[in-house]
Amino acid sequence: MDAFAPLAPEWTNKAIHAYKFCCPSCSSSSLEAEKVWLNRRSPVLTEDRRRKWQEFYSCNCGCVWWAWSSDRRPKDLSNQPDHNPT
Repeated sequence: MDAFAPLAPEWTNKAIHAYKFCCPSCSSSSLEAEKVWLNRRSPVLTEDRRRKWQEFYSCNCGCVWWAWSSDRRPKDLSNQPDHNPT
């Protein structure tokens, strides 16, 4: 599965909009998805002229969902271990 394929895979046709950036059925994160596709061909401009894309996910629970890339939560790197200590 190519997340950056130019054409939408068939499985995205049944996607529902998730208003929180997780599976609306089981609350799994996007990192747990079995399939991913990013609709990079049709970006939307926000009021502050930033681009956002639809991100499609097929969850392991069977739910197919999408959310705006701008709705993704920022990663909290402060709790990550330092893999390159000096």
